[in-house]
Amino acid sequence: MGHPLSCDLRDRALAAVDAGLSRRGAAERFGVSAASVIRWDQLRRLQGHARPKPQGGDKTSHRIEAHAEVILRLCGSSRTSR
Repeated sequence: MGHPLSCDLRDRALAAVDAGLSRRGAAERFGVSAASVIRWDQLRRLQGHARPKPQGGDKTSHRIEAHAEVILRLCGSSRTSR
């Protein structure tokens, strides 16, 4: 997966759209895909900003942590039976 384009680039492209340039024209001017500028504009309309979502990080430990007490108890009981 690629990295998100900078907020500065997003802001400049959307400022050009606000100034009257088409979304496709802004994409060409800033060297990004038309789909990106269209998506940023839609995000800005829905969320009030076009910042990228955070990437990476832990996506599964919350499942394990929800059962941590049971898991630790089971691990502890298996150690004592040896």
